[in-house]
Amino acid sequence: SLSAGYRIPGPPLEVKVLVFGSLNIDYVYSVNHFVRPGETLSADDRQIFSGGKGLNQAIAFAKYGLETWHAGAVGAEDSAPLLETLKDAGVHTDLVLKKEGSSGHTIIQNTPEGENCIILFGGANQEITKKGRYR
Repeated sequence: SLSAGYRIPGPPLEVKVLVFGSLNIDYVYSVNHFVRPGETLSADDRQIFSGGKGLNQAIAFAKYGLETWHAGAVGAEDSAPLLETLKDAGVHTDLVLKKEGSSGHTIIQNTPEGENCIILFGGANQEITKKGRYR
């Protein structure tokens, strides 16, 4: 078995990571229950986060110490917080395109029991085709 102090001999590997994925602005509402058809529900709290599976993965790689780039698309009208979050984490944003319109958004309802419901608007994320090419 390998001890905790074991090191593979030779120069350290230079690992670079490219994450190609979604970038969303998450609006998270604390509610007593999920909204029902026809109901208007008051939230106890609202928080706004930068999110998206791609953004979260890119930040995790960067925090681990790996040089990381994110490729994707954001909306020109609301991209600032998403790009700032990536840059603050040390993620390169040269490959993030700004598209007309808005970025992806989510509305997330969280209950006291820890359940959630999510509504997703794809926004600029949908400007990337299934073949992985920018439109």
